[in-house]
Amino acid sequence: MLPHAVIVDDNLESSETLGILLELEGYTAATAASLREARQRIAEHRPDVLILDRALPDGQGMDFLTEALLQGPMTVVMLTGTSDPGDAAEAIRRGAAAYLVKPATIDQLKEVLDRASQGTRQAA
Repeated sequence: MLPHAVIVDDNLESSETLGILLELEGYTAATAASLREARQRIAEHRPDVLILDRALPDGQGMDFLTEALLQGPMTVVMLTGTSDPGDAAEAIRRGAAAYLVKPATIDQLKEVLDRASQGTRQAA
């Protein structure tokens, strides 16, 4: 079974492009443009990876981070247009694997996902 990713970003073009890139890397992908949609996607199929924007139309990704991790183990990557070291530290403290600033490259994201999957294999 392929690993599954949910991309939560209100920039539809960006999230769809990222979804295609992840599919090329061997993931299945779903997108959500709001926290409400993200909750639906996670309920439909809990992701292995959650890529989460910081600011969404119906709330803050940072607040949703904790809620999402209560659904079960997953790698959460905050992907945001805001470069804020305090925010990055808070995301990591709340359980994110990484805080990447847009425009992040697929190589940066792959590096985070590779590290996370190696950690999962070592813990198993």
